[in-house]
Amino acid sequence: MRIPCARVIGILLCTLAFVGCGPLDEARAVPEQGTLDESKALVAQGLVGTSALTGSYSYSASNTDSAYQNTVNQVVTLTAGQTLTVATCGLPGATFTGDTFLRLYGPLIQLAFNDDACGGTGSSLTFTSTAGGTYEIRGGCYASSSCTATVVWQITYGGSYAFSASNTNDARQNTVNLNVPLTVGQKIDVSTCGGATGDTYLRLYGPSATQVAANDNSCFNGEGSRLSYTTLTNGTFQIRAGCASSGSCSGTVTWSVE
Repeated sequence: MRIPCARVIGILLCTLAFVGCGPLDEARAVPEQGTLDESKALVAQGLVGTSALTGSYSYSASNTDSAYQNTVNQVVTLTAGQTLTVATCGLPGATFTGDTFLRLYGPLIQLAFNDDACGGTGSSLTFTSTAGGTYEIRGGCYASSSCTATVVWQITYGGSYAFSASNTNDARQNTVNLNVPLTVGQKIDVSTCGGATGDTYLRLYGPSATQVAANDNSCFNGEGSRLSYTTLTNGTFQIRAGCASSGSCSGTVTWSVE
């Protein structure tokens, strides 16, 4: 059976029970499907956070031309800001024999690939989405060799937003905020260390509007900020980004949930 994958945009890249695609239009073997329970489905829709949303599928392949043909594939759905790690080694449950090769595609284009990882012939790649959508994992083998693998993928919850502020009184007023839904036991990490101008200040407030964490100087340049907090209750938490004292600052707040 052949499916014109390149022509089926928006229909989950040739349906969720994906029939393996070659370079974009050639149908291949049907992989095992990973499963998501209802709570994980909410995460996939960006409605709640998760420490790690995981799934897996197994494959046996040969003559894949380094995962360009005869691959065994799996569709995953991401929301903006989620990070996807795909591996045949290094993640719990990931296994392989031979020399595996992994590629990740969005609609029509390749986004990431990896041949050798974990100090051997396993494979591992990581990709952070900038837009929600459906992505395709393609599992194969190096060159024309044969291999087998259990591919494990892991989706972590996070994102980023830009801000510019002034006269925030150490992030107590005039802040730029973001609400993040969390559940008990999750750890949120918030940072401006990736590139800030001026002296940033971060605060985190819980569902009852009570401050649960704060940080001023925590990064290599002394003016970026970073805080971490492990939740004790379910609810919506608020990140508040501002500047030290009455100064001005700007940057990007990045956050992730473990």
